[in-house]
Amino acid sequence: YTLSLHDALPIFAQLIALKKQLMGEISAWIEEEGYRQEEAARYLHTSRPRVSDVVNQKTEKFTLDALVNMMANIGKSVKLIVE
Repeated sequence: YTLSLHDALPIFAQLIALKKQLMGEISAWIEEEGYRQEEAARYLHTSRPRVSDVVNQKTEKFTLDALVNMMANIGKSVKLIVE
């Protein structure tokens, strides 16, 4: 089964929204902790440029898996609710 572009757009929109939500949570954590991006990168187990991409919400550069792993690295769990 192949999705048409019309059918796929809502799916992509949901994916982007999920990524933005996770990126927002990570960015808020960085700000709350008062970390510079280089410091945050150590906790997130990634590079400073990747932290910059998270803060700037460059969703195309990340999979959900990568963002969920970053959340786990800072002790935050992610729950997905299907409606």
